[in-house]
Amino acid sequence: MPRRVFIGFQKNDRHAKELLKAQAENKNMNIEFNDQSPPKAFNNRWKIRMKPKICKSSATVIMIGKDTHKSKAVNWEIEQSRKCGNKIIGVQIHKGKHHRLPKTMRKSEELKRWKIDNIARRLKKQK
Repeated sequence: MPRRVFIGFQKNDRHAKELLKAQAENKNMNIEFNDQSPPKAFNNRWKIRMKPKICKSSATVIMIGKDTHKSKAVNWEIEQSRKCGNKIIGVQIHKGKHHRLPKTMRKSEELKRWKIDNIARRLKKQK
């Protein structure tokens, strides 16, 4: 059975989310990704739809780009992930750059280098 992973990302970083999914598939990793960026309005209707998806996952990967720290949706996803007991991994998406972390993310949850093998290893480790 694949490991279910929720992906949190700021809408301008959709390309990074798609690349992560493609890399994991290419390496034949047993990971099932679940993601959905909020529509224009980050509202209760979207939260109600997302909460079960987050809680059915065992881990949450946050794609950290230039503006991720400003995203109310990403911060909410991190909070919900923590409430559901998910392992949280933040991935810096731009090589050689260090973007600010969302306020709800802990420094110990950050993975500075994007390398699919490193992400997979962190996903396999227990909390």
